[in-house]
Amino acid sequence: MDPISTDDSMIAELRDGAQRLVADYTDHGRTRRMRRTLPGHDLELAATFAELGWFGVLVPEADGGIGLGLAEMATLVRELEKGLIAEPLLAQAVLAARVLVHAPAGPARSRLLAGLAAGEIRPALALDFDDALPTVTATDEGEGFRLSGTALSVAGAAGATHLLVPAQLDKGYGLFLLPADAPGITLSWLWRADDSPLGQLTLTGVTVPDEVLLAPPMAAEAAISRALDETRVVAAGALLGLTEHMLAMTLEYMGIRRQYDQLIGSFQALQHKAVDLYIEKERAVAALGFGLSRAIDPTTLPLAALRAKGRCSEAASRIAREAIQLHGAIGFTEEHDLGLYVKRALTLSAWLGNAGEQRRRFVSMGLALA
Repeated sequence: MDPISTDDSMIAELRDGAQRLVADYTDHGRTRRMRRTLPGHDLELAATFAELGWFGVLVPEADGGIGLGLAEMATLVRELEKGLIAEPLLAQAVLAARVLVHAPAGPARSRLLAGLAAGEIRPALALDFDDALPTVTATDEGEGFRLSGTALSVAGAAGATHLLVPAQLDKGYGLFLLPADAPGITLSWLWRADDSPLGQLTLTGVTVPDEVLLAPPMAAEAAISRALDETRVVAAGALLGLTEHMLAMTLEYMGIRRQYDQLIGSFQALQHKAVDLYIEKERAVAALGFGLSRAIDPTTLPLAALRAKGRCSEAASRIAREAIQLHGAIGFTEEHDLGLYVKRALTLSAWLGNAGEQRRRFVSMGLALA
């Protein structure tokens, strides 16, 4: 049973709206044309997301958003990924948004969240690889700060209006807000497996006033840690959507491809493999349900995140490999649409930690001995 197939009217409305958008706007020719280009996603579609209020799903009502939860956002991206049109929601409307939500209250925070919900402000969180805090230092100059250093993994930087930059202060990392075009900021790009851009940020003596410090040490690190885990849960929903679509494509192909004058779907060995993949998908559904049910409580959120992200990453990776094989390898060619989904699954699986990384987190947190 699908854990988020409930009678909740808002979840149903979001699912239906996303399905209609996928039916109307999915265009894999456009997806191919946007590869290795900036910002790497359709700006008109992003504007449509803003009009529909989807950038404000996880923003509290008091700050101008809709004030919904992770289950609603996971439902949304799960459906949008079936059309490969979910960008840039995960990086900007989930990760960056939740960092702001968990940051201490203040005028700057409220203004940012309201702008994000309206689609006018697009923040991106600056990190290093493996989700580490970046090697950025902030020097207190009395009437402001001077920031220098690098952040090598900034998802959502392409098209971002603002950057949320953790920087080392005397007593830990603080969280700073910087306009993306501030003097002293340089962005370069790495291209991920699906040819989408990953920002690499260099700060060279960027001077900022005191008020851009959104969160002091301890509060900043706590907000980022919680937001990362919440984003892992939502990303698990996106991976599940890719998994479901790749499996559906494969089963459809098995029903039309003939070999030795028989449909390959009639071969018992392939039927058994298809059942195995269906079970793998259902395990991912259950893991997402577990993650969503535990993510509300901060004490159980880390376990919820690693289990959901790990299982859904593993399911997407396995079904991607098997789907290529069951397509007779044509799914690995440039011309076949399956390849687009495989590359997207590889990218999302790696982002914020793949299955192996989530198992390492499980052990490092002592949960394996609990």
